[in-house]
Amino acid sequence: MDGREERSAPGRYRSDLRNVIGSSASAYGYTLTVWSTASVLTHAYGLPSPPEVFSFFLGAVAGFAAVGTLAFGGVTAEFGEESRKVRLWGSFRFLSVALAVGAAWFLSSHVSSMPGWPLGSFVATVCYFGAVGAENAVAGAGADR
Repeated sequence: MDGREERSAPGRYRSDLRNVIGSSASAYGYTLTVWSTASVLTHAYGLPSPPEVFSFFLGAVAGFAAVGTLAFGGVTAEFGEESRKVRLWGSFRFLSVALAVGAAWFLSSHVSSMPGWPLGSFVATVCYFGAVGAENAVAGAGADR
């Protein structure tokens, strides 16, 4: 993009849109994962009671903590901006969301309701973030070439 296009209204819009898409990619995929997982579990178990809702989000928090601890080597690690490019197609999240929701669906057919709510969100969270790491590694390797 040349400087003139970047300063034009359509150029600024595209630039801002790229920033929003890039910074939202993981949250977008995790939103799809959580909504879809809760829907699959609701289909399997019926509407959750308040304790089951709390167990669902506690399972997701535990899954996030487990993956984060594995990734950073502990809970006191710091993180921030890392300049690493990833190709856009690596952020579509087809595989990561499908794997996460599929794992929760499989679990819901083998586990009863009360352990199923926290386990379903735990498994979906671990699968999603684990797969996103792999998707980003593959897409980043393609961007490095």
